[in-house]
Amino acid sequence: MGIILFFLSISELLLPSGIQILKDERCKTKQISLGLELNPTAQINQNRRRLFEKSGYNYFYLKDVDSHRALAQFISLLSNNELFSVKKEDGPTNLLRLVLNDFNGYSSPIINLTLGITGRINENEIIKLVKMIPDTIISNSSTYYKLERIIGKHIYHGKENFIANISPSPFSDDFCAFFVFLRLMNNRNLKVKFSPETAPSPFLIYLSENKIKNITIKPKKKEIKKAISDVSNWLTALSLKENRSRFLVMTSSMGVEKNILKKWLKELENLEASDIHKIWKKYLFDGFVASFDTSLIRKVQKLFPESAIIE
Repeated sequence: MGIILFFLSISELLLPSGIQILKDERCKTKQISLGLELNPTAQINQNRRRLFEKSGYNYFYLKDVDSHRALAQFISLLSNNELFSVKKEDGPTNLLRLVLNDFNGYSSPIINLTLGITGRINENEIIKLVKMIPDTIISNSSTYYKLERIIGKHIYHGKENFIANISPSPFSDDFCAFFVFLRLMNNRNLKVKFSPETAPSPFLIYLSENKIKNITIKPKKKEIKKAISDVSNWLTALSLKENRSRFLVMTSSMGVEKNILKKWLKELENLEASDIHKIWKKYLFDGFVASFDTSLIRKVQKLFPESAIIE
């Protein structure tokens, strides 16, 4: 790979394989964290999932990576192509495939892979390990990061009941309010799947017939206040010093600087109910894609007679 091993004097290294290695020399606690993001058409083989801790819709952390043995095992599985399997889902039931236009042929399952290091760890040893990974390991899935909110009301016939759309960019003025909106949906006992690390990305809100009214009730100030508090606590937990290496991986995968978390926390303090109501309408009612069973389709059509039915 021709890697230049002046790792002690730098804080970030991008390998030819596309892997990003981050180093924080200020933190004295010895830690290693590894995070990888998969494109939505791939999944980790069932017998390998125990190696990972899942966070978000398609983002995984490697467990116990501080023991170099775990990192070596992961790299061995990755280099031998024994980690992933491709989902085979056809038709309009696979909303993510529709939204992402199927990626136009084969590409690597990995969208990004980041290694975070803190403390006095032997960086040369780590680089020797990751040098084993092929240069083509990171997918060139540029379309994944150019997704835009779906505009217009669309109903897909499918096997699952959910509402879906695309999250805003982390640099958007809507970003903090959007997180509060998702938390609010979750607090209404609506199952939400989304990727907190990467945006824009698809998110899903699962529904059932007896919960469909939960999406039509305009958020009240009391529940908005609770949702804001929940998101604030989550952001604060991300920056705990004892999780420094994981924090490096998290912020890097989001594509943001660590200082932006302070900015978001300040924005949360200044959010008004009107900001959440705007997001509630923009990402749920002013353009969503849904897949329901027949009875739910009829209910949604009554709520939104202007919806387009996708056969």
